[in-house]
Amino acid sequence: MRYAIITDHTVEALYGGAFKGASIFSFPPGEKYKTRETKEKLEDLLLESGHTRDTTIVGLGGGVVTDIAGYVAATFCRGVPLVLIPTTLVGMVDAAIGGKNGVNTPLGKNMVGTIYHPERVIIDTRFLKTLTEKEYQNGKVEIMKMGLIADESLLYSQDIFQAIEVKRRIVALDSRETGRRRLLNLGHTVGHALEHLSGYEISHGEAVSLGIRIECQCAYRMGLLREKDWLIIEALFPKQEIPYSQEELKSAMLLDKKSKGATFRFVLLKQIGKPLPFEGEYCSGVPDTILSEVLDEYVVCKCASP
Repeated sequence: MRYAIITDHTVEALYGGAFKGASIFSFPPGEKYKTRETKEKLEDLLLESGHTRDTTIVGLGGGVVTDIAGYVAATFCRGVPLVLIPTTLVGMVDAAIGGKNGVNTPLGKNMVGTIYHPERVIIDTRFLKTLTEKEYQNGKVEIMKMGLIADESLLYSQDIFQAIEVKRRIVALDSRETGRRRLLNLGHTVGHALEHLSGYEISHGEAVSLGIRIECQCAYRMGLLREKDWLIIEALFPKQEIPYSQEELKSAMLLDKKSKGATFRFVLLKQIGKPLPFEGEYCSGVPDTILSEVLDEYVVCKCASP
């Protein structure tokens, strides 16, 4: 069995020397490089280096790396074994768990990919020592999201392995995301739209944090989320300005995979730890009047782009 490590330049510089006997293939760091072009280059390099079906792909890095490595493994020689070693908090509690992988396109985030489960995910929290504070905060948002959809104690404990177990249980019940697994998208409808519009200058954690606040505020305005729970959420997730028009944001949100036609659908809560099932789909439409009222509190650009 041969091993091919897929990583980014930053992680290669930090840890590449620790992996003896394995080929290392790296690319520039960041969401802007999570593309079909990067995947194609990696596949060509693997083939040029003589890798075939006897190769195990090892994704070593954050969410961008594990997403691309998983997508490569799913399609290289029609599928080869995959091992993931996440090095960021987002990777450990979210991106490396559950088998989702893929790339971004000019029309939206994670629009092309597969569901392909790794044979093993290796979690070593010593990697977190090299994270910037901003990267660490990105992961904390994902842990808090798990608290909102399943276990309120996570809002305060920030326990990594407890968060991983929450996601593992949800994925085990709905591997293909036909219902319950959609809960993991709380805050991501708005969040992914913001990331895409900013060219990924807005970080995943910042975008999802704001997405959680907006989507929960919609649930509160609809009379679904209890007031005492909304006040907790409002205090936990800071209010931020959105530098885009409502039209721009809504157009980007319609690319979300939960949308149906021109209807925006969100994961909504009735209280912390208790999401609304909505006939087993775990997401529901929000009236445009309520969505517009809520967004108007955040949007600083009041005019549509010409």
